[in-house]
Amino acid sequence: MSYCPERGKVRFADGQGKGLTPKSFWRQGKGLTPWYNWRMERIFEAQSVAVVGVSERPNNLGRYILQNLIDWDYQGRIYCVNPKGGEALGHKLYTSVSELPEAVDLAVLIIPAPAVPGVVEECGRKGITRVAIPAGGFEEFGGDGVSHRDRLVQAARRHGIRFVGPNCLTVINAHTGLCLPFVPVPPDLPRGGVSIVAQSGGIGLDFLARLKDQNTGFAKFVSMGNKTDLDEVDFLRYLGKDPDTRVICMYLEDVQRGREFLQVAREVQKPILVYKANVEPLARQSAKSHTAALANDDAVLEGAFRQAGVIRVRSLAELAGYAKVFSLPPLRGNRVALVSPTGGILVLASDQCARRGFVFPPLPPSLVEDIQSRLRAGVINISNPVDLGDVHDADARVYIIDRLLEQDFIDGIIMLLIARFSSEEVATGGIHGLRKNIIPDLADLVRKHEKPIVFSLMAPSEVRIKARYMVDFPIFDDAEEAVDAAAVLRDHSLRSSRKGAEEGRRGEEDGKRAG
Repeated sequence: MSYCPERGKVRFADGQGKGLTPKSFWRQGKGLTPWYNWRMERIFEAQSVAVVGVSERPNNLGRYILQNLIDWDYQGRIYCVNPKGGEALGHKLYTSVSELPEAVDLAVLIIPAPAVPGVVEECGRKGITRVAIPAGGFEEFGGDGVSHRDRLVQAARRHGIRFVGPNCLTVINAHTGLCLPFVPVPPDLPRGGVSIVAQSGGIGLDFLARLKDQNTGFAKFVSMGNKTDLDEVDFLRYLGKDPDTRVICMYLEDVQRGREFLQVAREVQKPILVYKANVEPLARQSAKSHTAALANDDAVLEGAFRQAGVIRVRSLAELAGYAKVFSLPPLRGNRVALVSPTGGILVLASDQCARRGFVFPPLPPSLVEDIQSRLRAGVINISNPVDLGDVHDADARVYIIDRLLEQDFIDGIIMLLIARFSSEEVATGGIHGLRKNIIPDLADLVRKHEKPIVFSLMAPSEVRIKARYMVDFPIFDDAEEAVDAAAVLRDHSLRSSRKGAEEGRRGEEDGKRAG
């Protein structure tokens, strides 16, 4: 290291960053020095992996990582390292990183904290520049853990190594089978477009289980742990450009680079849903609102997220529920048809719609007459909200929904149905007395009109779960959740439209100036 007179700080002799605290050492070098021209793909899209710390013992944590890679059918090259050598699950155990036949894309270190800095140094000499460190015992442990952390950071900087962790479950790429947690992860989790960034590994895995119950597939998962190097800003920037990711869900306890986080969030076109925990009362945190960290002041946090287009959620259930609504087409306005065969639910849902800013356009006489011709007893006056309690033919209900979606003054439909108590009846049509399950037909109408049907099925949980696995179509638990999810979809759709229009105008202006 040498003294840098123009900045008055200590720098590495090769120009790699500034010598401050370990975290600020990383952060303040970003964008200023050549080593930040890194590729996150070397982590998530790794074509070769070395797991350091594997043994033949059945309860060995490294062995669990290896087993996950096997169970998830990872197609890349797998190497395992243990100083004693041997074999585990059919894989040779190399005695050191230096002995590996190639410089792998990603090394996973599940070894005691005191040994981590030395192995990171060895990785650097081998030419390995991406590392995942699930091992604990660093600054979160106190005492010698801080020293281990400092030596880890120094070793990584010397060799331009970027790393996830430590003290975390690291990463999963559902589409390549790269599954690196040190606990068993069932390989039957649905694959899809939701990516998860979690500060807590346990909460991240709980969220994956919730997505499975929703039949919502995930693309990528990262448990950040101590965030000594890569943090939520880095992962948000990467996932914002990742072609497999359609929705970004985040569980955060603190955000140190608050301004950068909000700036990146403004640039990302995809929905960003954040469950921010560890929120303290206003008085205690008011001063922090002026620092680079995101304040824990709830009011400041709410405003900052809103301005950046971040969708704030208040629970893991909301996070999982809202994530799936983005599989629907955009909801481009406030004008909805609210549809149910039960008048009481319509009243309840109408109140929630009013709270969330939706309006119910009146139906023209010709459409009312058409709907009334499908009624059985003619005892209900048709209007919007639309009470289908007198329409007992399944095909007639599908026809009415089709006609509503045809209307230019309807931006989308919120539909609320009730199922009987037997899950078997869902498959055969036991939804509020119908002899046919119309949920697949509703999914077809969404594709036909490219407008959303935000659908709620009020039934026991086992009924809803079975229904969700029938279709690639979000099904919500109750009326209020469906309305709230529709509002989330609408807000993001409108913001994206405004952003696209602004970028289009800027492009035209730039073109005129260039001309």
